[in-house]
Amino acid sequence: MASKWDPSKWEIHQLYSKHSDLRKLLPPTSILTPGSLSKYLDKYPSVYVKGKNEHTGSGIIKAWKTEKGYRFVRVKGKPVDVKSIDELYDKVTDGRRAKSVLVQKTIDLATIQGSPFSIRVMIMRDGKEKWQYAGMLAKVAGESSVVTNVRRGGGYAATIENALAQSLGYGRDQIESVKRELIDHGFKLIRYATKSGYRSHEAGIDFGIDHKGKIWIIEVNLAYPSYELFNRLKDKTFYRKIKGLAGDYQKSRRKTG
Repeated sequence: MASKWDPSKWEIHQLYSKHSDLRKLLPPTSILTPGSLSKYLDKYPSVYVKGKNEHTGSGIIKAWKTEKGYRFVRVKGKPVDVKSIDELYDKVTDGRRAKSVLVQKTIDLATIQGSPFSIRVMIMRDGKEKWQYAGMLAKVAGESSVVTNVRRGGGYAATIENALAQSLGYGRDQIESVKRELIDHGFKLIRYATKSGYRSHEAGIDFGIDHKGKIWIIEVNLAYPSYELFNRLKDKTFYRKIKGLAGDYQKSRRKTG
């Protein structure tokens, strides 16, 4: 088992697969093998291939079937064509050791002007070590990028209100309902993790919303989640709250240390 401090994507997937409600939000995911890659591409329109321990969208590959074989894109850029599943497997593993790579059903994410987006929700401990909701935003993918990580694939940050209104045509009541649901899922995720023995004082949780409005869990960062993207929003309320909670928590730790 990986570290209780910074668990792998596969460890996190297995953890939440045991939760009766949260497992419904997990996209189908398996350890990458030639067999699992072939099975997933037969069953789903496209898949993601990602390293178990890679973060910030590093090395993520999107692959799909074509009439003449298979095609894939690494993070962003031009697609590459291959003829066989074995050739595709060799290309997407790219020298990485067996069992260190995952294959996952691609989520048909909602889009803003053709660009998919994910949602980052921050849940943090305060000065009394109580969990608090700190903020959320939308991460919109850059042009030709298969990841919504802004640093890795370009793109930009947007408010959740603008993202849901532009992508799904949601009104104020629907947007508030989605926000409440995301926050509720965020608290369930972090509380289940800490109850299961994972140490964390701040979590950055990435959710996806598909074209039908269904919420999915993309990634749960229990250690060192980035929140500088909140500083890119015009309204700095969330950024100030995040910095304040982080500071209050650190002060409380120094007093008890």
